[in-house]
Amino acid sequence: GVKFFKTPDSVLRAQLKVFDEVVAKKAAENPLFKKIVESQRAFAKRAVKWDLDTNVQRRMAYDHYFGQPAAPAKKA
Repeated sequence: GVKFFKTPDSVLRAQLKVFDEVVAKKAAENPLFKKIVESQRAFAKRAVKWDLDTNVQRRMAYDHYFGQPAAPAKKA
């Protein structure tokens, strides 16, 4: 069977921090890289804001219909 593991937020935050450090270093070394990254971030800022503003969060509907998962039974 397939096992699914959710990456912890702490790992994702650490990944973003390291990515920002790498991008800053590369941008300082290469003006074209810097220009491209700035353009990509400007686009992402607009596109993601639009996505967040126009797409309904599914969590509310999921919780409404299915609720929170039952807590594991405690052994006596």
